[in-house]
Amino acid sequence: MVVPRAKALAGLAWRPVMARLRPRIEQIATDRIQPELDRLHTHIADLRRDVEQATKELDGHVKWLYDEQRRLAPHLAALEARIAAFERPGSVARLAERLEYAPDEVEEVRAEHARIRARLAAVSKYEERLARLEEDLAARRQVAG
Repeated sequence: MVVPRAKALAGLAWRPVMARLRPRIEQIATDRIQPELDRLHTHIADLRRDVEQATKELDGHVKWLYDEQRRLAPHLAALEARIAAFERPGSVARLAERLEYAPDEVEEVRAEHARIRARLAAVSKYEERLARLEEDLAARRQVAG
């Protein structure tokens, strides 16, 4: 019973001392930590600038890809329909359409179809690359955030 009472009296005597020392202790701790905090704030600001720049570049690339895809889609659909007529001989409905093409036109259509497939493959690879960059950017944001 004596020990708890002594602890309580020591606590009462210690409170005014601690109340005066606490602001000084906090000031010393802040002074020691502040340079590191400033460095971290600067680093975070640099990362934000880098992320904003990368985002702007990616946005431009994505818009360009979207426009290219939108522009090529009708051409590809038309070519697919034309090639389908050549691939399915015997279709009465397409007989007249098939007969109006000369052999050199068939080769021209096939060549154009190959070029469009190559373009779409390039767009697909570019979209895949953008997806990887977006994942990397998201990972950087999580690290910085």
